[in-house]
Amino acid sequence: MSDRSTSSAHRLTRRAALGGLLGIGALSLAACQVSPLYGDRSGFDGTSRTASALSAITIDPPADRITQLVRNELVFGLGNQADNARYRLALRATSSTQTLSVTGSGAAAAQTVLITANYQLYRLGDDQPLVQNVARSTASYDSVDQRFSNQRAAIDAQERAAREVAAIVEAQLAAALATAL
Repeated sequence: MSDRSTSSAHRLTRRAALGGLLGIGALSLAACQVSPLYGDRSGFDGTSRTASALSAITIDPPADRITQLVRNELVFGLGNQADNARYRLALRATSSTQTLSVTGSGAAAAQTVLITANYQLYRLGDDQPLVQNVARSTASYDSVDQRFSNQRAAIDAQERAAREVAAIVEAQLAAALATAL
């Protein structure tokens, strides 16, 4: 009979320990908040405060081709609507090319394009930036003996890097606006 009472006490202890662990796990998960970056924190009413804030950003006109590439991607990605503009994005992008490798004759065999975008987000009518940051991206291309092919490959690399920079800027703006809303 003592074996039966010991076994029953052992099972009771295991159940209590398991229940305690489950209770601690449930309490620790209750403290966690997981919400989508573009989601609405106030409820599911079909609108997203972060997405509407992103679409309320107007972007300054570009001064050069590289800034135009990044700006075009941002306008497309942000769902830019000038009608309800509440923010202004000042954007300046630059591009540089670096040779990665050379052939035996000294010609460039592979090159990398680096695009750097400096930007500031302002609330309309305010001179103090809400967000000020830098985004960078690179894209590589191979050089060949044909000049037109090299020019086209360089342009394609710039466009790829500009798309990536725009995606980085969009994510950084979304994160900043999500925490500010």
